[in-house]
Amino acid sequence: MPKKILILETSTTIQKLFSNTLNSNDYSIKFEDNAKNIFTALSDFKPDLFLLNCDIIEPKSFEIVRLLRSTDEPYFKNLAIGMYENTPTALDEEFSKNCGCNAFIRLNTETLLQNIEELGKIETPEAEETKENLLEKKITEADILNSASDLLSKDSYQNLMLTKINDLVEIIDNIEGMIKEYLLLIAQAAEVPLAAMYITQNDGPHGYYVCADNIEQKDISDFLNVCSTDFEKTTNNINLSKIKAKKLSSDSVLEKFYSRNIQLSSYEFKVLKTKNNILGTIHIVTQGNIISEKHSYFKFCAQKAAEIFDKSLIVEKKIFFEKRIRRAFSRFVPEEIIDSLVLQADDTNQKLGVGETRSVAILFSDIRSFTNISEKNRPDVLVAFLNRYFSRMVEIIKKHGGTIDKFIGDAIMAEFGTPVSYEDNCRRAIMAAYEMRDALSSIELGELVMPEGMNFNIGIGIHYGDVIVGSIGSKDKTDYSVIGDNVNLASRLEGLTKTYGTQILVSESVRADAGEDSFCFRHLDDVRVKGKKNAVPIFAVDRNENEFSAEYKNAYKKGMELYKQGIWNLAKDYFSKALDASDKDKAAKLMKERCEEFIKNPPENWDGAIAFMTK
Repeated sequence: MPKKILILETSTTIQKLFSNTLNSNDYSIKFEDNAKNIFTALSDFKPDLFLLNCDIIEPKSFEIVRLLRSTDEPYFKNLAIGMYENTPTALDEEFSKNCGCNAFIRLNTETLLQNIEELGKIETPEAEETKENLLEKKITEADILNSASDLLSKDSYQNLMLTKINDLVEIIDNIEGMIKEYLLLIAQAAEVPLAAMYITQNDGPHGYYVCADNIEQKDISDFLNVCSTDFEKTTNNINLSKIKAKKLSSDSVLEKFYSRNIQLSSYEFKVLKTKNNILGTIHIVTQGNIISEKHSYFKFCAQKAAEIFDKSLIVEKKIFFEKRIRRAFSRFVPEEIIDSLVLQADDTNQKLGVGETRSVAILFSDIRSFTNISEKNRPDVLVAFLNRYFSRMVEIIKKHGGTIDKFIGDAIMAEFGTPVSYEDNCRRAIMAAYEMRDALSSIELGELVMPEGMNFNIGIGIHYGDVIVGSIGSKDKTDYSVIGDNVNLASRLEGLTKTYGTQILVSESVRADAGEDSFCFRHLDDVRVKGKKNAVPIFAVDRNENEFSAEYKNAYKKGMELYKQGIWNLAKDYFSKALDASDKDKAAKLMKERCEEFIKNPPENWDGAIAFMTK
């Protein structure tokens, strides 16, 4: 026995679609084109399935379904009902579920039959005297409309819109996607063909809009000009003259809210704001008048979306901050440090953007006699070599948790302790220096020509102390860097490696923080460098305990004790013994010559430290 289908449809074209799609042997179809007669038609025809168009009005299709589901009549209450639409809005499918439909069907010839067959599997109870029962209750068309209005109140529609707005949280990390969905919701709820939003994001003001495809460009431009003017007035005259609103992909359903024969004439805008902040503005325009019901929906959407967009801007700010961190540090900072920075970043107090004092280990390295090397080589050869050299050194520094601050010619400045600090910053810096020294032999010289009698070598100086950390520069270019006297001291130590003939030279603060027994430290001298009043003990970092013999180290140590006391005659003898044990040691030779000079010309107010007044 064929299933009986009642279809509420006013369009003869869509009626023909159903007739042509559904096999007459399987289905008996009856069409009703007057919504006010639908309850009588249902009672007379007693269908197994009831289909109705989402666009039906007076009463609305959603109201009809709600009324059927609210009755005590089992037949109406359990009738298999499907709603359909050719180009459904975002609200149509939600409303069909909300009002009690069993299925939502798209008018697609490929899937229409299958969807109706699925709906037809729902068992509908037998109708018993339905028409008479209705007549006895004297339910008139007016009663039906009044009941439907009560059942499908404004609150019900607003609750659905609120649900849609709250669902935007699922894409809260994609503010442009949120704006698109939000504008489509507004356009469909207010039934307008054009909606726009202007909002102040982290990188400045932006405009977005959705519109029906058949709106003329002049009408869109005129609308956007009005929108930008109202936005400027609302947000303290932010200049939007260079801002071009971006068109977001729209839903084809907006086409049914626009006709080329009627002028766009009714414009409204609302301010999107929280208690403490104006986020932006929302704008709509339509043909004819915006009826009060649609205006109230527009106002409701503006009021309820402010908080979620406020949160979205906070998320965007964090994403923007993360991108800035990664852009600033990715080339010269280990990935795990960047991840830690992002996790620790506080969007209300971005310390990476402002100055702060922090204890940091500063490392400077420099290629020995690079000026002489430059004179022997072509520019392209030098650049190619430096790129290979820097790549290897950066790799080592990053490996040990350091950050490349800058390249200064052939020199490298790096920090251990910023932007992320470890408990063993000095130990990490020394380990990096060790590996940098050992890696020299593995760096390919290529076509680089070394001056006669010269080997490729570097000097490394490390100092640990308080520095000022922050983004330093102009509005057009900033670098995350460190400044202060302790930075200068690290640079001086690197320069002194040439004076004392060692590859790695560290200060007392580095030795103390790393641990006296953690590396092979060798006290060379106490120096007073330019810009520092107090003397700084300096230490060479040897490769291992056997690099210098015990005889040498004992002699040098005793020589230093006597030297600091001003007993230069005896100190000279011990430095001579150190030279005997290691005849190529530049430090022992320097100290011996200094003792000889001081014997002839004793310095005034000797305190055991030599002053270096040049950089």
